[in-house]
Amino acid sequence: MIRFIGIDLDGTLLDSQKQISKANFEAICEMERNHIMVTFFTGRAWIAAKDYLSSISYDIPGVFQNGAYIATVKSHQVLRKIVLDHKTAVNIINESRKRGLFFVLFTNFTDFPDMLVETDLPQNSRYLPYFNRNSYRIFKVEDATKCVGEYVSEIAVVGPVETIREMNSNLELSNATVVLNTLLDDEGFVEFFGPGCGKEKAMDFLLERFNIGREETAFIGDSYNDLEVLKKVGHPIVMGNAPKELKKVARFITSTNDENGVAVAVREYISKNV
Repeated sequence: MIRFIGIDLDGTLLDSQKQISKANFEAICEMERNHIMVTFFTGRAWIAAKDYLSSISYDIPGVFQNGAYIATVKSHQVLRKIVLDHKTAVNIINESRKRGLFFVLFTNFTDFPDMLVETDLPQNSRYLPYFNRNSYRIFKVEDATKCVGEYVSEIAVVGPVETIREMNSNLELSNATVVLNTLLDDEGFVEFFGPGCGKEKAMDFLLERFNIGREETAFIGDSYNDLEVLKKVGHPIVMGNAPKELKKVARFITSTNDENGVAVAVREYISKNV
């Protein structure tokens, strides 16, 4: 019996136009009517996710920035905040510079402009649409290391994934969590958070808080930062647009995010397990 469902946003609940379809919205309402706890698990910051939070009826905790920030979706009560320390952040910036990698320093969890860059946006990047959507949050500085306080929320590095992996091998990352958010061809979007992050660890936190077992839990996701949490729950549901690595761990593969995949999962799988 499913009692708790975590849903990813981009590529899962949201379509290609970054909208929640009527069918997906109604699916959330149906789950709530069936007394299933529903919340979001997203790599987005609170700033970028807050416009979608009204889709959730109850003041339940949501998971943001891959588990670095957990807060209730209505009253914004902060339950957990994991930070990246000054020394580790500066080292990541310096190593990224050496390799000509584009990086973004995320200074905090809730206020903008929070995305600091040193160079112009990479015009040939597959992630340019993401940066354009978040342009209101981006501020260019000469030296990002001078903007690192006692801590930051994260650093994102974009570029050839093998170059980023090589960089990581030269970094001391005992105080950091490295998350491969997405991989488009050989271009990676890799995020560095404080220790103990990850959607799977956030899931542990919430299941303990609500005294819910893994076998009573479902998760719907589509990308690499969803893989570990999908492995953890009793009912892993994977989008049709997800990479094959995720589909291998699924109990149910639904349609794509442009084909109301969340609503299809609710109708064809979740409703049969409540």
